[in-house]
Amino acid sequence: MTTTTFQVPPFGPTYVEHIFQRCRDLIAFGVWAGIEPHRLDAWIGNFRTAEEKYLCARILDFLVYRSNSQTLALSRQLFQRTIPDIGRENGQGARFRDIYQNLKTVVEPGVRLIPVIPPNDPPIKSGVLVARNLEKKLRFQKHWIGRPDQVATYLTSGYIPVFIDDFLGTGTQFAEFLQNTGLESVLSNTPFVYAPLVAHIDGVNALRSRYPHLLVGAAETLDENHALFDPKAEIFPDEVNSEDSARDFYYDLLKNRGIDLQGPDRRGYGHFELAYAFEHAVPDNSLPLLWWPDSPNWRPLFDR
Repeated sequence: MTTTTFQVPPFGPTYVEHIFQRCRDLIAFGVWAGIEPHRLDAWIGNFRTAEEKYLCARILDFLVYRSNSQTLALSRQLFQRTIPDIGRENGQGARFRDIYQNLKTVVEPGVRLIPVIPPNDPPIKSGVLVARNLEKKLRFQKHWIGRPDQVATYLTSGYIPVFIDDFLGTGTQFAEFLQNTGLESVLSNTPFVYAPLVAHIDGVNALRSRYPHLLVGAAETLDENHALFDPKAEIFPDEVNSEDSARDFYYDLLKNRGIDLQGPDRRGYGHFELAYAFEHAVPDNSLPLLWWPDSPNWRPLFDR
C-alpha cells in the first residue's frame, strides 16, 4: 500500500548498496567509460538521508548512459538502418538505401549532411561533434558534410539535406534553428531529413506536424516509459511509494539543495523526467539533478 510521503521500503538499504556497487562496477569494467569513480561518489554524496539515498539509487537504476563507443554505435545504426527505413517508407528508398556506404566514397551520394548549428553558437555544439565522429570514426568523406548556409545551393543541385544532431527533445530547438537560419521558408515545400541519434517521440510528432515534408527518425526513440515519475515507467515498484510521493520528495530535495528552478523545468526541459546522458553531454531534458552546476550544495554527475 502506497503512502503520501516518500519512505525507504524494508529492502531499501540492500537495494541502495547493490545499485551503488553496480554503478562502480560499470565504471570499472569500462561500460560507463568517461565517468570517473570519484565523480560518481561525489554525486552520491549529495544525497544525505536514507530516503535521499534511496531516491538516488532509483535514479541511477533508471539512468541510460551512452559512452562515446555506444554513441558511435548509434551513429552506425542511424545510417545503416534508420535513414534507409524512413526513406523507403516515404518513397525515397533508392536515394537512401546505400547511404552508409555511399558517404564513405568519392562517388556523389545525392545527399549532404548538415550539422545543426544555431547562428552565433560555438563550434563545439552537439551537431558538430556528431559530424566529426562521422568523418573521423565512420570515415565519411568530408566533402559530403556541409553547413546550414549552403542548404539553398544544395537544393538547387538536387541534393537532399540530412540534418544531424545528437538529441531531439521537444523539437523546439530544431524549429528555432530553421527559423533563425532562414531555412524554414527554403525547406517549406521540399523533402528533407532530420536524423538525430536519439529522439523523444513527443518531439518527433511535433516536428512532423509542423513540417509536413520532414522525414524524421532516430537510432533510439524515447517515450513516457523513460519518464521517472510516470506510472508507465514503473520505477517505484516497492509497494510503499507512489510516483506522486516520489516527485514531491524530489521537489523538496531540489529546494533544500538550492537548485533554483520553478515549474515543470524542475523535471527537465519539456518536463520529460529523463535520466539520459551521453559521455560528451547531457540533454537539458534530463533531470537537473544530473547536471546542475557545481556549487557549495551540489556536485554534478555530468556536464552539460
